[in-house]
Amino acid sequence: MTTKPRLTGEPIMRILCKKTDSLVGYLYQWDNGDLQPAWLNEAMAEVRYEPIVRDIAASPLDQPEAGQKSIDPLPLVNA
Repeated sequence: MTTKPRLTGEPIMRILCKKTDSLVGYLYQWDNGDLQPAWLNEAMAEVRYEPIVRDIAASPLDQPEAGQKSIDPLPLVNA
């Protein structure tokens, strides 16, 4: 744990019960690097973690504008 304050956090993994595969909480990563479980009910010992897959193009800012071509960055590697 760091001495920096926790300002913002985001869920990075689902916490699932090993026996039932039901969702029992989320694992959060804070902007200072700390990890913290957030349980839906009571904390459990027999759990497994599953990464939360994010949609890469979730933001409208990530979408190419109409008429705009996307380029392949590989030819630029040796430029």
